[in-house]
Amino acid sequence: MLLGNQFVAGILSEPELKKSNVKHVKGVFTENRDKAVVCRLYYHYNIKGMRYDVALATLNQEFFLGETTLAQIIMREGDLLKKLKADEADKKYLTNLFPHYNWN
Repeated sequence: MLLGNQFVAGILSEPELKKSNVKHVKGVFTENRDKAVVCRLYYHYNIKGMRYDVALATLNQEFFLGETTLAQIIMREGDLLKKLKADEADKKYLTNLFPHYNWN
């Protein structure tokens, strides 16, 4: 059961509504998040021309992750960063990967 589900459901749910039995799997979104972090770094650094430290600070605000964690993700996902560079990814390319981000 999701953390806080019973608490919120007890306050906000109508009595006749069924409760969900969805279980959370730790790390289920980590892979997509890590790819998004690398794409956003590429965007800020390569397309917008930010310095690396400024780009990391921006990613810190976007993803609520510490700069050390962000640097570890970027190093771990180095192949994706190389692919973005080799493909000469532009805003349209990045929009196709993650359409819900603002690439302007």
